[in-house]
Amino acid sequence: MSADLEKDLPWESSILGILYKQLLVHLKPLPTQVSLSGQTAVITGSNSGIGLEASRQLLQLGLSRLIMAVRSQASGDTAAEKLRTEFPNVDIQVWLLDMAEYGSIDAFEKQCRCLDRIDYVILNAAMQSSMFKRHNRTGHELVFQVNYISTVLLCMLLASVLKDKNHTGATIKPPVLTIVGSDTMYLSKFSADMPVFPRMDDPTGYERMRQYMDSKLLLMVFIRQLARQISPDDVIINVCNPGMVAGTGLGRNGNPNPGFAEKYVVPLFVKALGRKVQAGASVYIHALLGEGKRGHGSFISDWTIKPFARLLYTKEGQDLSDRLWKETMDELRSASEYGIEQLFVQ
Repeated sequence: MSADLEKDLPWESSILGILYKQLLVHLKPLPTQVSLSGQTAVITGSNSGIGLEASRQLLQLGLSRLIMAVRSQASGDTAAEKLRTEFPNVDIQVWLLDMAEYGSIDAFEKQCRCLDRIDYVILNAAMQSSMFKRHNRTGHELVFQVNYISTVLLCMLLASVLKDKNHTGATIKPPVLTIVGSDTMYLSKFSADMPVFPRMDDPTGYERMRQYMDSKLLLMVFIRQLARQISPDDVIINVCNPGMVAGTGLGRNGNPNPGFAEKYVVPLFVKALGRKVQAGASVYIHALLGEGKRGHGSFISDWTIKPFARLLYTKEGQDLSDRLWKETMDELRSASEYGIEQLFVQ
C-alpha cells in the first residue's frame, strides 16, 4: 500500500526519477489468463485518447458491456461505432455526462443504478487550461471544478452504487473504481495551512500547470480519506497515473495566443518523452485488475503501487485532509439529491 512506501518517495518524486520512469519503465502486456465475459465497465471521457484505448483493451479481455460516458453524443457515437466494428458482439452504450454540471452527474448516477451490475469504473475525464475560467453556476475555477469537485462527487455517488450492487450479489468479487490522477502531484507546493477552496478559486497568480498539479494532489488527499471509510470487501478504490502520454487532448484548452514555449516547446517535449496511448491505458487496466484489495486507497503508477506525495505523510497533510473533507462536504451537500454527506460519514 502507498501508506507504507514513504521510504521510496525521494526517488519517486524527483525530476530524475520521473524522467527515468517516463523513458525507461516500459509497457507491461495485458494479462492473458483473464476473461471479463459477462462483466460491465463504465469509463468517463472514453470517446478519445486514453479513455478510448482503455475501452478497447477491456474489450480485448472479453468485456461484455461497455458504458462510454461522454460530453458529446456525436463524438461518443463515432468512437462507439469504431469499437463496435472491432467487437461486434459486445453491448456498447453511449451515455451523456458533463463533468462540469452537478445535474448531469446526478442523472448519470441514476442511469448507473439501473444497470444490473457494474464491475469496473474508470473516472478518466480531466482538463487543463492556460487561462483562469470561472464556472458560471458554481463560481469555482473550472479546472478545480472538473478535476476535483465534480470528480469526487461522481466518485462518492458511484462508490455507493457499486457497494449496493455488491451487497445484492450482482458481482462475485468487489467492484473496482479507479480515478485518474497524476504523478505531477509530487511537484505540487500546495500550502496546507490555508482554506482550500478560496485558494483554488483565486485568480491571482493563476498558472496552468500549478493548478493542474494542485488539483491532482487534492484528489489524492480526498480519495485516501474516502477509502478509509469504505471496506475493500465492498468496493476497491484507487488512483492511477498513466504518465505523460502524447496525443490525449488534455491540453486542448490552451491560450488562444500562445507564446513560443506553449506553441512549440511543450508539444515537442510531450511528443519526444510521452508514452504511447496504449501504454497509458494499460496502467488503467492494471489498476483495475492487477493490485486487488492491497491497492485500496493507494496510488498506482508504472504498473505498481507507488508512494503518496510527501505532504500526505505529515501532520500537516492530515490537517489538510480533514479540512478538505469538510470544505468538500459543505460544497456538495446541496449538489446532489442523495444527501451526499450521509453516504460516507467519518
